[in-house]
Amino acid sequence: MPTQLPSTCTLGAILPRADPRDALVMAPRLASTHRSLSSLPAGSIVGTSSVRRSAQIARLYPHLRFANVRGNVGTRLAKLDTEPTTTEQEQEQEKETEHGESEGGAPVRYSCLILAAAGLERLGLGARITQYLDSRHGGLLHAVGQGALGVEIRAGDERVQKLLEPLGDRRTGLACLAERSLMRTLEGGCSVPIGVETEWVSSNEADDERRRRRRSAGEGEGEGEGKGEEQVLLMRAIVVSLDGQDHVQGERRTEVKTSEQADEFGWSMASDLVQKGAARILETINLNRDVIEKQDGA
Repeated sequence: MPTQLPSTCTLGAILPRADPRDALVMAPRLASTHRSLSSLPAGSIVGTSSVRRSAQIARLYPHLRFANVRGNVGTRLAKLDTEPTTTEQEQEQEKETEHGESEGGAPVRYSCLILAAAGLERLGLGARITQYLDSRHGGLLHAVGQGALGVEIRAGDERVQKLLEPLGDRRTGLACLAERSLMRTLEGGCSVPIGVETEWVSSNEADDERRRRRRSAGEGEGEGEGKGEEQVLLMRAIVVSLDGQDHVQGERRTEVKTSEQADEFGWSMASDLVQKGAARILETINLNRDVIEKQDGA
């Protein structure tokens, strides 16, 4: 769905969000010994057609390499699971290009893939996930709106809008509106390395930290926690150069109760990033649009 909708259309509903995180899927030959990107040996090939993912990984894990991986989820997993022959490996070394699958169709020996967790789980393939990736685990921020399904309708169609009301999820909608405002303000799109992460938190950072520790330990909510609905939205965002050598990032939290507040929050986050140098990075990316067009999606 485009960040800027035409004036004749609007978002009728945003459904409850599935897991928005990216997921690491390790090749079967490595799954028993490697459980994270940091554990992979130098030169390992990460399969992804996303400049957002590859830019963030290049920044955090410069010892890894990348190759495009195309097709639906089943096709991509089959490429990961298939072991090239010795002859094919030699062809790969000779013909592999910097940003894509090897020329002439020779298979790439992927060490892992990075895919959307929501897509894998919706297909019943959650068991293939080696590690969920976020700001605390692996360091990757997801794409704007990732994991959420939006329904686009004609603007002013009150009948359809009313029909969709029971499907919408208020907190998912507000979080995604804030993320979309961030992207729109930065004038980015699905082929620009902008990562984001939003979560609903309490107004007390200490309470949030205690809650995260309990959840990590498999414990339930503490006394008085989990009561009611938090109104404070925390957003983390990053803009990264294609090679991962330059980046700006930020984090903000504010009370968000309305669509207008969500839109304003995304704008404020984008303004912070621009002040830190995001405009310079995005301008350079636009000058290298031909590199981005060789890759497929976010």
